[in-house]
Amino acid sequence: MGLLLGLLGPVRLLDDPDDPSPGPPKLRTLLAALALQPNQVVPLERLMAALWEEHPPRSAVANLRTYANLLRRRLPPAACSADRARLVASSPGYMLRVCPHELDSLAFAELHRRGRRALADGDPRSAVPALVRALELWRGAAAEDVPRGPELGARLDALDEQRRSAAEDLAHARLDLGADVELVADLRALAAEDPVRERVWHDLMLALYRTGETSAALDAYHAARRSLSLHLGVEPGPELVQLHAAILHRDPALDDHAPGRAAEHPACHAVPAPPTPFVGRRTALDALERALVPGEHAPVAAVDGPVGSGKSALALKAAARVAGRFPDGCLYIDLGDAAGSDRTELHETWRRARSGGARILIVLDNAADEAQARPLVATWPGAATLVTGRRRCVTLGGAVHVGLDPLTRDQAVDLLAALCGAERVAAQRSDAVRVAELCDRQPLALWLAGTRMATRREWPLPAFARLLADPRHRLDVLSCGDRSLRAALDSAYLPLCDSADAGDRRAAALFRLLGRSDLREIGPAGAAALLETDVNTAIAALGRLAEARLLEPTGELRYTVPGLLRVYAAEAAPRVPAPRPADRRSPAVLTL
Repeated sequence: MGLLLGLLGPVRLLDDPDDPSPGPPKLRTLLAALALQPNQVVPLERLMAALWEEHPPRSAVANLRTYANLLRRRLPPAACSADRARLVASSPGYMLRVCPHELDSLAFAELHRRGRRALADGDPRSAVPALVRALELWRGAAAEDVPRGPELGARLDALDEQRRSAAEDLAHARLDLGADVELVADLRALAAEDPVRERVWHDLMLALYRTGETSAALDAYHAARRSLSLHLGVEPGPELVQLHAAILHRDPALDDHAPGRAAEHPACHAVPAPPTPFVGRRTALDALERALVPGEHAPVAAVDGPVGSGKSALALKAAARVAGRFPDGCLYIDLGDAAGSDRTELHETWRRARSGGARILIVLDNAADEAQARPLVATWPGAATLVTGRRRCVTLGGAVHVGLDPLTRDQAVDLLAALCGAERVAAQRSDAVRVAELCDRQPLALWLAGTRMATRREWPLPAFARLLADPRHRLDVLSCGDRSLRAALDSAYLPLCDSADAGDRRAAALFRLLGRSDLREIGPAGAAALLETDVNTAIAALGRLAEARLLEPTGELRYTVPGLLRVYAAEAAPRVPAPRPADRRSPAVLTL
């Protein structure tokens, strides 16, 4: 069975060519709101906000149920459910059941993921067909026949952003296979559509140079510089500047592209360039620089911190600082991408380095725990290892541990200014401070917020701060292209839900219960009351959440859920039944 529901263009029932529209505007809006969160219960409150942007009528709940019944009649049965019910009423709202191949936005996301993975693996020939198929699913702007009010606007904007990201990935893959006049035309169209995308300007300059249009390549750089100054008030980033200099000097390396050549191993390659802008973390950088001094004994440094705290960025910055100490180079291994069949090749790469006594820095990024990192830690003279992960790898013998806290308020505002324009932030600093605090002063959330503001110049900073302050929209807004805070938090929470260990699942249940509560702090007695269990079991559940960095300690057996995590927990809470009325305790009791 093929696609049944369409969001990538006008909202449509794709299995009914004679009558594809779900119905009047309210039905289309309701279907869009449900399809944007497939297989999740969408609360009535959010559905009403989508249907009536400001002031729902008194009969809103009754009207919504009428619309749901009408929509249910229009939808095909659900093959992925035993009862074949497609639209299900489930407290506190409704859920749309879909299989991944039935909804065009899910099919697009999977094809885009395959294309990006092939591109990262150095295989543009495999990336191109996947990305072409992904973009062919688009029939227009996301849900273009549905009003983009505050409830749906951010999610639909994120879908459109993913389309642009896929188009850029396709152009990049085609460039790897060889530039031609048709590719140049497509890149010019992408640059015209969104003139602040530096990656597009980079690939356009390189494509023009490789097709013999050196003068046009230099003109493209100046056009990029004018656009960035006009729209963002910033100068081109280092990659564009370096490419411009290389074109001026006709650097032979610009012609080096081996179509279809795969990397030695998809998860192992030279350390990527540090991200820009990079703000703060001076103390942490100095600590890593002191720790990573090669000698008779191979040093180990480990960076830990919650989701989105900038662990990978810090590691890349530190690797760039100390690269001169390792004459044989650096080996970067993303352990989050290296699983299953990749393990054998990873160990073979490491063994070759060890047998040759390579004087290298090994960066083990996104380690789940010590057990995953330990077999790849360098143990020979002249080498060193830098590990990053949410959990502190306490059993890595002799490791220097560097923990990451949120940025200071001034650093967080400086990062926003570097991303969306210093003048803009200086003129409305109080709103920038508010955005920084709503992002918990964490680098990933700040990067997503700053990038969204940079690409949406029509959003005044005060309006963006108000949108971010609404918990219903915060995680939707903190999404840009293929990066989102929600996906990053999923990586910490979902493994607990899916674990075969009952203790992990109990910890996930406690996290969801905290999402439904008003508690600002919790201890063993409060956790035991929520879980209806004994204090020792509650302490174990709190400990697992703290290890996963879904709680932060505030004192002896005291924990808090930071703002963004609280919003995420509240979003996860509707997925489980609400507690019985008899089970409810007062907040005063739960915080004991």
